[in-house]
Formats: sequence, C-alpha cells, structure tokens
Amino acid sequence: MLQVSDVEVHYDGAIVALQGVTFTVERGGLVALLGPNGAGKTTLMKAVAGMLPFELGEIVAGEITMDGASLKGVHPATITRRGLALVQDGRQCFRNLTIGENLRAASFLSPKTAGERLAMVFSYFPVLQEMRERPAGFLSGGQLQMLTIAMALMGNPKLLLLDEPSLGLSPVMVQSVFDVVERMHRDLGMTVVVAEQTVPRLLKMATDLYVLSRGRVVMHAKPDEADEEALQRVYLS
Repeated sequence: MLQVSDVEVHYDGAIVALQGVTFTVERGGLVALLGPNGAGKTTLMKAVAGMLPFELGEIVAGEITMDGASLKGVHPATITRRGLALVQDGRQCFRNLTIGENLRAASFLSPKTAGERLAMVFSYFPVLQEMRERPAGFLSGGQLQMLTIAMALMGNPKLLLLDEPSLGLSPVMVQSVFDVVERMHRDLGMTVVVAEQTVPRLLKMATDLYVLSRGRVVMHAKPDEADEEALQRVYLS
C-alpha cells in the first residue's frame, strides 16, 4: 500500500534528517515504527503526508508511493483525499469548538457517510459521545488524543498514521488508546502505522516492525522475532 524507497530528507537545505530510508507498509498491516527521540520518525511520517514544505523540509532523493501513485511533491490536501490521515503528536483540533463540532468539521472530506462514521467513532470512543457538547479546549490529554484519532476516522482513511499517540498520557490512558487502535485494525481491516519511542503493547499487536536511529533504518523484523539486545543498543547509542 505504501512504499518509501531510499528517501533522503533535508531541513533548511542543510540538516540531514533521513538518509536512504526504505519502508514498506502492506495493505491491512499494523506497522510499529520505533526509535529514540530525534531518530526521524516524525520526519518520515510528514514526508509521507506531504507536510515537509511547511517546515522548510524537502525530499531530496528517493520516492514515496501509495497504491502505486507518487506522493512526492503532492499537496497534503490531495494526499488526504487519496485516503491517508496523519494524526500528529500535537493533538491538533479546534479548541474553541465542541467535540461534536470538531467531528462534523472532520466529516467534510466524506460527507455522504458522516452519520455512519459518527456512529462508528462513538462506538470506539463512548466518552466522546457523552461529552460531545464540551469544548475541546477543556479536554484532558487522553481525551484530546481520542478526539484527534476520531477526527481522522471521520475522513474514512485507507491508511492511518499515528505519531506518538502515547506521548504525555498516563499508563491507563495509553492502554485505552492502544485498545482502540487494535480494535480498529482488527474490525475495519484498516492499515495503520504507529510511531513510538517504545511501547511494549505496540510490539504485541503489530504485524511488522521498523526501527529508526539517526535518520536511518537500523532494524526491520517481525515483532516476535525482534532482537531485544539489538533494540537496547539502538536506544543506548
């Protein structure tokens, strides 16, 4: 479904963020993208989603394709319409709007199925239904994370990218968020990529594993075959 081939990314024409990264996502897979802070996980996701130009980033080599069509140089809005949704780590939404208003705004990409998608979202996140009239600015970090994932689902994506969804959450809330991600993958057959520094639960539910370090892929394996000592060396280095 997604193929990143030998991609190199520079920021501001000088800072090398990714070097020769090759990364494949099979349709229906749940890919764990691991690496320490600064490894290049967020840059890789933004490269796929077309977000780099907004941060003076540029793909200077390599190719990115989704369903065989190139994403390189394509505007993020067009990439979104092709079926890719990126949930960034800033939990971005309209803080002055209610939960319900945020979800309605997110449904504009796929208005014909908005009612059906809303029912599905509330089945995964019942707390959002209970609080649908509450302004997003008054939500906790975990509730905001649920809302931003729910907003992505309202667009009916084929490929969902989650950038460090556990960041800043309590262990109980991390468990709740990953429970929902696992259910979405299983029930909807959705293709998902989750970038994290390290979450043991993610390794248990993932179908494939990539590890980044200093802008390079240093490990690619099935999660149950990952070498724990090698993982430790990546993080300690």
